[in-house]
Amino acid sequence: MRTNRKAFIILLTTSIAVLAWKVSAQTVDDELQVARSALKADRKATVAETMQFSEQEAQAFWPLYEEYRAKMDKSADALVKLIKEYAQLYPDVPDDRAEVMLKDLGRLQEERVETRNSYLKKMGKILSPAKTLRFAQLESRLDLALQLEMASKIPLVPIEGRLTGESASAVAVAEGVPGASAVETHQLTATVTAIDKATRKVTLLGRDGIKQTVTVGPAAINFAQIHVGDQLKVTVTESLVVYVAGEGETPTDGAVGMVGLAPKGAKPGGIMAATTQVTAKITAIDLEHRKATLQFEDGTTRTVAVRPDVDLGKRKVGETVVIRATEELAIRVEKP
Repeated sequence: MRTNRKAFIILLTTSIAVLAWKVSAQTVDDELQVARSALKADRKATVAETMQFSEQEAQAFWPLYEEYRAKMDKSADALVKLIKEYAQLYPDVPDDRAEVMLKDLGRLQEERVETRNSYLKKMGKILSPAKTLRFAQLESRLDLALQLEMASKIPLVPIEGRLTGESASAVAVAEGVPGASAVETHQLTATVTAIDKATRKVTLLGRDGIKQTVTVGPAAINFAQIHVGDQLKVTVTESLVVYVAGEGETPTDGAVGMVGLAPKGAKPGGIMAATTQVTAKITAIDLEHRKATLQFEDGTTRTVAVRPDVDLGKRKVGETVVIRATEELAIRVEKP
């Protein structure tokens, strides 16, 4: 099965490559022919090894098998043609073409099922029911490997929606030390697929096939440097640090921010960061229920739970708790 698996990947990588690069049709066809020839030989070898035909069975089976595979290959030719058409249209697949391609795909799937069922009946006349079933299972496994690879390589048809990214978070604590630090990161990568310079609208396509059109404001002085195919990368990092102020430390409430933009003539981009700090006094400690009451500068109070590893007996009313939140936003547009 390993040899077949390798051939499947070669075939799919070659055919799906047109989704990423607009190469000539002749080049793709040439590569496909080489890959499919290797696949055909490997598939036949796998069938022979797995089925272990007797000499009499082999004489009757192989001519029928060649006839069967010829019809299935014809269906595969039509599927490759459909994939290549999709590749030429991607990522802008008009609804009318999508409707036709959907019908073509359904028809091809029905034809393959009908062809397989028809030939399984014929093979059932020359093989035992057990061997016929074994062959059907083997064909399903081989085709399933192909379908899984294809599903993972072909991007979904883009639809209008709201772009989303990936998120990750982490929390760190020191054993016995009150407080903690937490970081959450949100990342979004999208490709520019269309630009309307008159309205300053840009269409972005995410990795999940969701596309969104946004209006770029006049503050983006480098709008003219954006081109179709560029990648927009947005990273938002939020961090929160909570700790008890040390003796002699006098932290205060406040906020600070900074903005840095790409120079004129460069690809659009920039970095923005803001940090807000608030403080609170410990006004009560509940040793039994492991809770502490905090009072903030505006007079509001909040009771919070304390981790089991923190020795509350060492904490005192009047201590200062510092809460510092930082948010960073980085935006950049770059060539892929």
